[in-house]
Amino acid sequence: MTLPATSQVLWQGLAFMVGLPLVFIALGEITLRLRRSGNPLSRVVWATRTLALPPLAVWIVAQGFFGANGDGSPMRLVQTAFWSAVAVTLLLFLGTLVSHGKPARNWQVSMPNLMFQFLRAALVFAALTYLLAAVWKIDVTKILGTLGIGSLVIALALQDTLSNLVSGFLLIIEGPFKVGDWIKVGDVEGEVVEINWRAVRIKTLDRDIVTIPNGNLGKEKIINFVLADPLHAVRIRMPLFAGDHPDLVRDTLRRVAMSIDGILTEPAPDAIPCEYSKGSIVYEARFFITDYKRTEAITGEFLSRAHYAIRRAGLVYPVPDAIEEVSPLREGSASTNQSEIAGALQSQPLFAHLDRTAIDSLATHARIDLFGEGEPVVQRGEADEAFFLVLGGRIALSNATARVICELGEGDFLGEMVLLPGEKSQVTATVLRTATLLRIEAGAINALVQKLPRFALEISQFIDERRKLIRLEG
Repeated sequence: MTLPATSQVLWQGLAFMVGLPLVFIALGEITLRLRRSGNPLSRVVWATRTLALPPLAVWIVAQGFFGANGDGSPMRLVQTAFWSAVAVTLLLFLGTLVSHGKPARNWQVSMPNLMFQFLRAALVFAALTYLLAAVWKIDVTKILGTLGIGSLVIALALQDTLSNLVSGFLLIIEGPFKVGDWIKVGDVEGEVVEINWRAVRIKTLDRDIVTIPNGNLGKEKIINFVLADPLHAVRIRMPLFAGDHPDLVRDTLRRVAMSIDGILTEPAPDAIPCEYSKGSIVYEARFFITDYKRTEAITGEFLSRAHYAIRRAGLVYPVPDAIEEVSPLREGSASTNQSEIAGALQSQPLFAHLDRTAIDSLATHARIDLFGEGEPVVQRGEADEAFFLVLGGRIALSNATARVICELGEGDFLGEMVLLPGEKSQVTATVLRTATLLRIEAGAINALVQKLPRFALEISQFIDERRKLIRLEG
């Protein structure tokens, strides 16, 4: 059964009057939910509801229910408003879909900014062409012809700009780098923060932004430190006294590198003699990193820790004769001043009751070491190498979860696991502020424990208290 035309229009009108508000309400609710969840698609839904639906509704009512002339100026204006709103909505969707860096969501697509700008321009051009040709019935071929002639004049006037534009597209096609890569172009080195139609912007280590025109990039050698393989070797040359044993030097520098966060353990760090000169040997320390932007910080950390480690190992820097050596005790070298060490031992409550003979015996097996900020003194899961008395500075003890359970200062002890053969350290001790430590050899402190029951009891109580603290904070 076919309904009369009037009834059909009536039912269509009712469906439109009920459906349109429901669509508005549904899109409004979707927009609100997307905004609450931080979803960028909320802008697209908002544009669809606010910009595209109103002119579409006017178009349907005017032409579908009132039979308005589609070629009349009023209807053309309505159509122009609708298709313009569609173009804006598509631009918003494109901006949401495309990410210029690492995509924040799994449905986003990573794309260079230059290509993104090209797609936006193409979309605007397509929308404008459609409006002129399909809505306003204008012959766009004549306009394009006129633009073609004008383009030749513009091209001659903007040769450098067009050169940068073409170079930008070639960079995208070839892909020698992307946003986030660390590169070197000529004398400029830094992180790529933007690639656009005209230039590339690089942020240097000094936090300065350097803009390099795309046309200039094609004339320069580009070094990409992270392309294909993020591994980067850092080489540091260090001169040391020729009388120092090379094996001891290599082991000391390797240990320093292995203790620094950011230096890889595989490939393993190494240090090799690379040059001999009068009175010294130049060693080249080499280690690998993956975060190139931290090269300067990691290198500085290595040099700082190497200074303290070299002194503790008894190694010597070759210095000019005019420079006087300061006191070995204050420098923290392996050399010791027995009387000063004995005095330091006797001033501590733990050793105060020992007689002079016991103090002197300990002093012959002790030395004063300096540890720099950030250096590990004791490593969790490893056997303690010596018993340490803190003479100055601050040291943090942390558990398996890297949580700091306590801080040590002057008069405190660490390295107590040397008294329990076969046991591993349960904490990591890291220097918070340059620390002066009295290092007592494991054999000497163990001999004293076996010889003096009172001292053994005090040490036992100290170990029990430390273990209780570790369990409590763990």
